[in-house]
Amino acid sequence: MEQILQYVKTDYAILVAVLYCLGRVLRSINKFPNQFIPLALTGCGVLLACLSAASRSGDYANWAAALFDGVVQGILCTGLSVYLNEILSNLGGGSCTCRKKDDKTEE
Repeated sequence: MEQILQYVKTDYAILVAVLYCLGRVLRSINKFPNQFIPLALTGCGVLLACLSAASRSGDYANWAAALFDGVVQGILCTGLSVYLNEILSNLGGGSCTCRKKDDKTEE
């Protein structure tokens, strides 16, 4: 875990929390399939990280460096948010991460 954290820049650390919350929202939408949540979070993470990198374009030598940084940081932050979700669900620290199916009781 520490090895991954050393690659995430401090400017992008808030993105992990944002993506975690977005994943919880997507999970609560019954019509959104669970299997596509990581893919949707990856797309959102890369987009948000690229926007963040573009807003600080003066820090980069050219636009390609900003784009590369945004893509890499977006993927890393998405991985950390999914990892955080797994840790919390295995420790029981959050609400159930699985959708409840309708229980039909026999009368």
